[in-house]
Amino acid sequence: MSNIINISLFLIISTLSLISMPIKDINNSLESNSSYALKRSFKKESIKLLKGIPHKRFLKKFYKKHNYKTLWIVSNEINSSKSSELFSQIKNDLTLNPNGVIIKQFHLLEKKLDENMTNFQRLRNELKLTSLYYSYLKHTLYGEIEWKKFSYKLSSLKRYKINANWIRTKAPYNISKLLTQNDINKTIEEITPNRFGYAGLIEALKRLTTIKKSGGWEKLPKSKKLKLGSSGDIVKQLRKRLTVSGDYQTCDNNITFKNEDNNESNSTHIDKDALFDECLDIAVKKFQKRHGLAVDGVVGKGTKRALNMSVDEKIRKVLLNIDRIKWLPREELKRYIVVNIPEFMLHYIENNQSKQKLRVIVGKRTHPTPIFSQKISFIVLNPYWKVPEGIVKREIIPAMIKNPNYLRKQGLEAHRTWDENSRVINTSFLYWEDYLYSGQKFPYRLMQPPGPRNALGKIKFKFPNRFSVYLHDTPTRYLFKKSVRAFSHGCVRLSQPEKLLKTISTFDKKVNFKKSKKILKGKHKRQLNMSKKLPIYLVYLTAGMNKNGELEFRDDIYHYDKYTKRHSN
Repeated sequence: MSNIINISLFLIISTLSLISMPIKDINNSLESNSSYALKRSFKKESIKLLKGIPHKRFLKKFYKKHNYKTLWIVSNEINSSKSSELFSQIKNDLTLNPNGVIIKQFHLLEKKLDENMTNFQRLRNELKLTSLYYSYLKHTLYGEIEWKKFSYKLSSLKRYKINANWIRTKAPYNISKLLTQNDINKTIEEITPNRFGYAGLIEALKRLTTIKKSGGWEKLPKSKKLKLGSSGDIVKQLRKRLTVSGDYQTCDNNITFKNEDNNESNSTHIDKDALFDECLDIAVKKFQKRHGLAVDGVVGKGTKRALNMSVDEKIRKVLLNIDRIKWLPREELKRYIVVNIPEFMLHYIENNQSKQKLRVIVGKRTHPTPIFSQKISFIVLNPYWKVPEGIVKREIIPAMIKNPNYLRKQGLEAHRTWDENSRVINTSFLYWEDYLYSGQKFPYRLMQPPGPRNALGKIKFKFPNRFSVYLHDTPTRYLFKKSVRAFSHGCVRLSQPEKLLKTISTFDKKVNFKKSKKILKGKHKRQLNMSKKLPIYLVYLTAGMNKNGELEFRDDIYHYDKYTKRHSN
């Protein structure tokens, strides 16, 4: 108590001595007095000063480093304009948990700033505001995903021989420096992601939140498949459900439909809500397309499961993907490639516009494509496929034991080294069981020379990485017709690799498309070293906005959504 009285007396005496000073000097002196009082309180009564305030260790270091200069106290008063900026940002941020720590701290602090304060209370509120701002900056930069638990879950998959890898990119900002910037609105705008569909997901979150406040939608009861011509109360419920989500557009009451009982066509007046008409068929197909389902207009088990996903579940999925974007690189680039694994699509982006989309095949669940970023630095035409040792051990050796002609049928060669010109080994003398059962290491390198059966097709786009994955062509083109395309061992197969090659040739002089096409007609390998490396991001986003501003969901093929939890902030 005596310390508080001493601080108060010091401030009163100092203030009286300032009466004859110019206003600017008075303000500087008052701020100096606040800094002195804060420094004294930190040293004399640190425990009482910081009681109940989060991030104590950070606050001690931060204020000591900045000579105890106050961020929120100006002229011996809390800067209401600045604190209002912070409060406004927090109030309007839908990504925050309404029952979380940040919102609770904000509400408590907002009330306290309206009350009359002693000097000591003002100092505590200074620290509370900094602590709150620190929490909010961390939330804006990194989100709320519990990455340690998620990473542990990925590591635990190794017991099932699944190598799942996810590399995060830390945001290039120093929170201490951000705290000292005067304009809070400008700071938040600066650190908020502006790529990978972030703004679109925020808009989607607003819409879903509005739907939730209006009561959401009801689950559809069990029923047989619904399709064009079906009728009954269940159809009314389906129509209402699709209206709430914005998929359904109204149409005429006068309709012609097929009577399912006697298979005759009748023209009749009927309540449009009770009949599965063409308008509802369009709405169902739109919903199916948005959810990565087979677009057939039939409401079966899969479509009904998606329809019955609650608005809370959808909000959670959107928030999860918003947080995932926060761990992606934030540099501004003229051009880059995004491969969204759950979407099975490659997007070529130039000047923030999607210029090209290609279907892709990604790793199967037992061989997931890793999540990371790199730069495409060279292209190989008519490549050799150098079979990874893991595939040799897991697949090729067992296949050779069952069928000694397997290598010949697949067009595979055994070489002494990875040099394509090294001597080809006659494998007929090998006892393959030794490499499967005795633990003896296979001593040769298996390769598949260029040709129509080559697993890499005719083109390979390389971005050197520790996972040995890359983009490449494929001879198994029929797989691109499937809606779910997870079939590879981790690499990304392209539906139209020549289109991407042509796109790269438009900005890289070392890649001549006409000459490349001639080379591709032959079987000789050729490497094209790019003069302008092209950034590529392999991402895992199970929610996003399409070009029409509609929210789309993708299948959680690796169960990463299921493994992920968010903090309660």
